[in-house]
Amino acid sequence: MNNSITRIITGLFLGTALYTLFFYCPPIYLSILITMLMYGMLIELKNMMPSWTKYIILAPWYPIIPCFILIYVNQTLELRYLLFHLFITVFTFDTVCYFTGSLCSKFWTTHKIVPSISPGKSWEGFAGGLLATTALICCILQQNFSNSIFHSILLSCAICTIAFLGDIFESYLKRSAGIKDSGTILPGHGGLLDRFDAILFVSYFFLIFI
Repeated sequence: MNNSITRIITGLFLGTALYTLFFYCPPIYLSILITMLMYGMLIELKNMMPSWTKYIILAPWYPIIPCFILIYVNQTLELRYLLFHLFITVFTFDTVCYFTGSLCSKFWTTHKIVPSISPGKSWEGFAGGLLATTALICCILQQNFSNSIFHSILLSCAICTIAFLGDIFESYLKRSAGIKDSGTILPGHGGLLDRFDAILFVSYFFLIFI
């Protein structure tokens, strides 16, 4: 319970900071923040990968290029608006997955997706995250772009699946390194990669989407 409360408080702080940067600050501030986050994630990635060869091969794709994609998208007003919704959508999926899985585990034995890599990920949690994300995307697209519900559902399934794969990939890196979290900078969440792993994966899809 204490970890959940800490997670919520940290999430609210991150959400407030994100909203402020998007709507009350010049784009350069968010770009600077993303650059700083990238540097922090590179440090965390190196700590998880003692092999310099593997680190040098992986680092450009995860997290350097995704962060540059986010910086690129942040340069124009229309794309910044979409980028804000991307952050909210992925964070909603991740948060609802966590709390739905935790809640369901109190009443029955949940069905794990990949227990050998990430024992905490369950189909129940994924379903809860998918439903919440689909509802959110439907509201966003219907309000701003008049897309059909069918297109909204397809977009939600794509984003949720890619975000989940990003989460699993980071869990695999941690499992290989024998650690629980990539860092401790975000109370209740762990490290920067623990919080932004899904965003890094979805950024490639987002670039194609726009």
